[in-house]
Amino acid sequence: MDILSIFSENIQELINDKNLSIEEFAKTVGIDLSEIYRYLRKEYLPKLSNIIKIADSFNYSIDYLLGKIPFPEDIDFKTKVPFSQRFKELLTKKGISRYRLSKDTSISINRIDDWYYGRFTPSLEKALKLAEYFDCSIDYLLGRE
Repeated sequence: MDILSIFSENIQELINDKNLSIEEFAKTVGIDLSEIYRYLRKEYLPKLSNIIKIADSFNYSIDYLLGKIPFPEDIDFKTKVPFSQRFKELLTKKGISRYRLSKDTSISINRIDDWYYGRFTPSLEKALKLAEYFDCSIDYLLGRE
């Protein structure tokens, strides 16, 4: 099953498990109702910032919402470190330069520098690519533990 379908199903399951209407869910997570309907209709994946809002609002794993792992029991997912700090840690731990990362992933060095210096966070697509490259969870990559 593709990531879009899995995300949609997991959002629907979350709404049902919490006994919320779709309107209540949208209000709780602070995302426009029309956006939530688009996710449920499998029209497109949300921006990473919206996935984080959903995950943070209900203490869910981003990796679970995207179908990367089964539902984790009894874990408190909170942001512990900013993305730029975790990104620097991963580069150092793996012994990879920003230039090497750019060459290996075809991500522009300018974008990598933006992440490194905390100017931006990656898109969902780039976060998935980075998590795979660093062999870590998306939650870990984003500083959520």
